[in-house]
Amino acid sequence: MEIRAKGLTKVFSEGNQRVSALDGVDLTLQSGEVVVLLGPSGSGKTTLLNLLSGLDIPTEGEVF
Repeated sequence: MEIRAKGLTKVFSEGNQRVSALDGVDLTLQSGEVVVLLGPSGSGKTTLLNLLSGLDIPTEGEVF
């Protein structure tokens, strides 16, 4: 089994401001593969995990 993401984009809107958390992420994770997400606060790590797990839906793109 694998998890694939194609063109994942997530935009949050706050009033007149739009914040892009992810922009066109493509990713393939194979069964048994170990992956580490590293990045500074606010770089989209949790957003990516939420999209991959189905807890949130992307603004654009798909997870399959």
